[in-house]
Amino acid sequence: MKKRCLGALCLSVLLLASCGVRRQSAPGIYHRVRPGETLYRIAKTYGVSVKKLSRVNRISDPSNIRAGDRLYIPGARRVKKVPVYRSEQTAVLERKLPREEARAVKLHFAWPVKGKILTQFGIQDGFKNNGVGIAASEGTPIRTAEAGRVVYSGADLRDYGNLIIVDHQGGFATVYAHNRINLVTMGERVKKGEVIAEVGMTGIAETPYLHFEIRRGGKARNPLPFLK
Repeated sequence: MKKRCLGALCLSVLLLASCGVRRQSAPGIYHRVRPGETLYRIAKTYGVSVKKLSRVNRISDPSNIRAGDRLYIPGARRVKKVPVYRSEQTAVLERKLPREEARAVKLHFAWPVKGKILTQFGIQDGFKNNGVGIAASEGTPIRTAEAGRVVYSGADLRDYGNLIIVDHQGGFATVYAHNRINLVTMGERVKKGEVIAEVGMTGIAETPYLHFEIRRGGKARNPLPFLK
């Protein structure tokens, strides 16, 4: 009887030890969210799906994370740096924008793509976002929000990837970034709703989406009230 009890005790110890080993074989770290970081970029940086990261951290809305939040990253062994827009890159972009503000006009811009808003316009947790991020499948056609003239089409700004800037009447300009491919060239006239690019994940984009801005006189405006 004593031998049986001793055997059962040994078996229990072995099972507990093996469970402990399995727990240790699944490492993870905590990542503190910094201004400008999104769940999509964090997930891509660590090679974890957004769905899994949301489930582990009990996040119902992937677009609703804030600077200072601590996220558990399963499988990670060290904290990594998540890419965000660099201020000097944004400054270069702004130098490419038309500055003159002509006579007052009222424009109704069309949505360049349809999709969920990933990042909102404005200052959030100390990070300034000059536009909105619109999720869409890679290769989705991007349409110009209003008729105008292409004043930039290229990939000189690494953070923004393939980038297009269109000048419109009334001192307005629109910005389309992270495109998979640009389909227009500088100086080209485009109509409202014309396909000018395809959604991609170039630059610092870690998931397919369009970074879209509306500017007037070079100053960023919240795109949402202008979009119809």
